Amino acid sequence: MHTITIEMNRIIQLQKFILEDATDVFSRYALGLEYVKEEDFLEAEKCFQYLIVNHPTYIGTYYQFGKLLQREGKEDEAKNIFKKGMRLTNLSDTKTYSELQNALTNLELGIDE
Repeated sequence: MHTITIEMNRIIQLQKFILEDATDVFSRYALGLEYVKEEDFLEAEKCFQYLIVNHPTYIGTYYQFGKLLQREGKEDEAKNIFKKGMRLTNLSDTKTYSELQNALTNLELGIDE
C-alpha cells in the first residue's frame, strides 16, 4: 500500500509540473515511465505519443515507446517506432542508435530482453 502511495504521488507531482509548464518535456517523459511502472499502458502511450508528435527530437522516447508497444504485443508499431528513432539518431547519437537497433533486431528475432 505504501509503494502505491509513493508512485501515485510521483504521478500527481509530474502532472502538476506539466500543468505549470506544458513545454516541460522531461516531466512528460518521466510521467510516461511512471505510468509504465503502474501498468497504465494507455496513459503511458498518450505521453509517449505526445512527445513523438510535439517533441520528435526527444530521442529517449523512441526506445521507451517501442518497448511499451512490444510489451503490449503491438510488434509492427514497435518496429516502426524503433526505425523512426534510428533515422533521427543515425548520425547524431550513435549510442542511442545502437540501442534502438538492438531492440529492433531482438524484436524481429523474437528475443526477449
